[in-house]
Amino acid sequence: MSCEKGNFICGLFIGALIGTAAGMLTAPESGKDTRNRIKKDTEDAFGSVYDQAAEYGDSMKKQFDEFADGINEKINQYKMQIENKIQEIQDEVNQDIADLNEELEKLQDEEEAQAQNAAVGAEESAAGAGADAK
Repeated sequence: MSCEKGNFICGLFIGALIGTAAGMLTAPESGKDTRNRIKKDTEDAFGSVYDQAAEYGDSMKKQFDEFADGINEKINQYKMQIENKIQEIQDEVNQDIADLNEELEKLQDEEEAQAQNAAVGAEESAAGAGADAK
């Protein structure tokens, strides 16, 4: 079994085995009774370690789930902020386009007015030149 430094469960297991073995070997019992007691105590130690490992795993799963929920909440907050900013930019762009279209219409109206004035002026000049020629 590989135990990494600081691994609580592995340390607990090894400590339980050493304690059990030391207690069994120093007790004044027959070999058969000692073997039976070692077997029973080992099974109890494994059961205890298993229960603690399961509890530790459940605790880790709960912490991971809470962490994942927190991350998802932050992602949703940032997503909402980005969507709001995109909408603001789209609104500004649409307003700028509307303003530019108004300016374009004004320029086109002015150009048409100048063209009409030039046409009227040309007609008047032509009419005046025709009257002078008579």
